[in-house]
Amino acid sequence: MRGVLALCWAAHRRTTGLCAGLDLTLCVLETRFRGPLRQLLLSLRTVALLLGRRPRILLVPNPSLVLSVLAGVLRPLLRYRLIVDAHNEAVIPFIHTQRWVQRLSRWVVRKADLTLVTNGALAAAVEEQGGRAFILPDPIPHAPEMSVARLPGDFNAVLISTFAPDEPVAAVLEAVRGAGVELYVTGNSRKLDPAVAQRLPPNVHLTGFLPEEKYWKLLRSADALVDLTLMDNCLVCGAYEALAAGKPMLLSNNPASVELFGDSALYTDNTPGDIRRMLGELQQERARLEGAAARKRAELTAEWTAGARRLGEALRVWQTRARSGTVL
Repeated sequence: MRGVLALCWAAHRRTTGLCAGLDLTLCVLETRFRGPLRQLLLSLRTVALLLGRRPRILLVPNPSLVLSVLAGVLRPLLRYRLIVDAHNEAVIPFIHTQRWVQRLSRWVVRKADLTLVTNGALAAAVEEQGGRAFILPDPIPHAPEMSVARLPGDFNAVLISTFAPDEPVAAVLEAVRGAGVELYVTGNSRKLDPAVAQRLPPNVHLTGFLPEEKYWKLLRSADALVDLTLMDNCLVCGAYEALAAGKPMLLSNNPASVELFGDSALYTDNTPGDIRRMLGELQQERARLEGAAARKRAELTAEWTAGARRLGEALRVWQTRARSGTVL
């Protein structure tokens, strides 16, 4: 789609899937530096890129809040329309709750011509903040075909984790203590609370960060997947991956997850006792959930294709009328 540029400072599956589905050019700017120097260098490279490309429509993900603010500042100067693909943290901050972060997040929502969100609750929050929302959940990723490994337990589950503050990892580890389940925990385990790490149950296996191929091999080899969050109305990436792999899944009991994934998942209140109980139900309902996952995968794939088509058609109209100031 000519004249439309997607720009991010870190590759993310949702962004790459969205760009592939809409046939958008995606530029990923990266640097080996961290902290303020990273923000400065990538900001300078972003300005140079936008001055050279002069897109009519710019799409950026939030997070990064710094990139989104920069895109909002440059918008009236370079005269592009701004689309922000907003994750939960960008609309209702959960991890970074400082007042200045909340104010900047709301400013980005107001400055964007359109804010993409995954569910109706976030769309309502965007509208309340003075923005304009478009609901588009994540696309179902492609799960590569590969041989599976024979895992040693009678029931093997994978906890999909990045050890972020919204993930009740400690509750899951306590839930499986002494239970008839082997639990594989993905992600950089150096981020795990040392006090929790010292008390790991013997049936918990920390995999560390896995390359893409090994990650999918583990998901395909497991009997069930678990991905939990303390965020309200957060649709976790692991749920889409579970559908792609055709696996039973346990999710947090928030309205957005229940509405989207329905009977293809079981849901927990994130407490150790309830997680343990629901893992037992996962084992009992494994066959039903596998069938439900296949049906839900087909349903959500069709819905995403239709939603992406509507967004693409709107962007094409937006392109042709950009000079006249007509909105979507």
